[in-house]
Amino acid sequence: MKILIIEDEGSLARTLANFLEDLGHQVVRAGTAMEGLSKALADPPQLVLLDLNLPDKTGLEVLPRLKKEDPNCIVVMMTASAEVKHAVEAMRAGAEDYLTKPLDLDELQLLVERVAEKLGLKREVAALKTALQEGYAREYLFLKSSAMARVYSQIEKVAAQDQVTVLILGETGTGKEHAAKLIHHSSARSGKPFVELHCGAFPESLLESELFGYEAGAFTDAKKQKKGLFEMAQGGTVFLDEVGELPPTIQTKLLKVLEQKTLRRLGGTQEIRLDVRIVSATNRDLEKEVKEGKFRPDLYYRLNVFPILIPPLRERPEDVGSLIDFFFREACQAFGKGEVELSPEVRKVLRTSPWPGNTRQLKNILHRMVLAAPEGRIILEDIPLEVAQGAKVLPTSPGSLSMAESEKQSIQRALEHTGGNRSEAAKELGISRNTLLSKIKKYGIE
Repeated sequence: MKILIIEDEGSLARTLANFLEDLGHQVVRAGTAMEGLSKALADPPQLVLLDLNLPDKTGLEVLPRLKKEDPNCIVVMMTASAEVKHAVEAMRAGAEDYLTKPLDLDELQLLVERVAEKLGLKREVAALKTALQEGYAREYLFLKSSAMARVYSQIEKVAAQDQVTVLILGETGTGKEHAAKLIHHSSARSGKPFVELHCGAFPESLLESELFGYEAGAFTDAKKQKKGLFEMAQGGTVFLDEVGELPPTIQTKLLKVLEQKTLRRLGGTQEIRLDVRIVSATNRDLEKEVKEGKFRPDLYYRLNVFPILIPPLRERPEDVGSLIDFFFREACQAFGKGEVELSPEVRKVLRTSPWPGNTRQLKNILHRMVLAAPEGRIILEDIPLEVAQGAKVLPTSPGSLSMAESEKQSIQRALEHTGGNRSEAAKELGISRNTLLSKIKKYGIE
């Protein structure tokens, strides 16, 4: 990230620059307001650390000039503790945040990480809008099969009703995240943030603060207020991936958000009004988990207002050819391999593989083959062993293996190929490590 430090105290400016450069950022320093404005015009930064008191102008005078030249530039004020009221005034004028001197480098690092995350969200939204306009989503999701035509029709209908909660169902790797993004970018919320969270990626204590935010002093390390993902997504969409992994206490709080459209930050007393659409996804059988008492029935019914099922790839073999073409072109562009081509024999093998990891596995395999391929043609010998062997006997041919047997053999080959490394085997198969572990247990694989 490009960072401009406008600070007249030389030793502090050097300390900050060295610290931020060690974190991998590109840093430029200026000792006066006019020098800072000149450098911002010459090479626009993404983040400006702006001192409130400068020799020639105040930070409050510099701030509007910076925002006028680049409205997307994020400005953080640096001020002495006695001048906090001026920092608050700066935030009203467009500053992102403020830091009080003497600066806490840990606090600075957290702030810079938060800014980088915010910029990343902006870039993702812009990229997805462009992709949508260019027909990316249609090419990826709206394939030849009647099953995907039904998915498209459902997405189109629910996108037009931007208050409706959506539950996307399907096996790992079928494209549930892409469907969620398409719903958002086809809706009236497309100009607002799309914020996603994998519900199994955080321990319960962190998950609560990530979703709902916290007030300063809410717990030991809560030095200042932090907005949660729901607040960050105001006006847009929150995508809760693998929602079936939510712990019971978070299920209760999420139900309150859905019912009342408000939230209260950890340690807070104020109810904050929310305007977000919630799209969830899971590969679990939530109806079964409700019956077993593992998932709240009232939350399930709230989330499942409009269900969309993404079928596995084995149930729509007519889509495999189009996906091969799409991911192959994507890989060639990503790795600069314009002269590479797939031989007909390779295409045949790829088309007849069972793909237990669905489209994610197909994408990973094609990207791996293109990356490893020399200029020229990809031939049979370039296909990973587990894919080539899995395609030799088709489930629809006489005497063929069952889908379960074929899947078991694919897993065994992936484990052999990776020397028993389950994380690497999961990557090769295009499935999560947890999914692989459950399948290893299911098939009794040693």
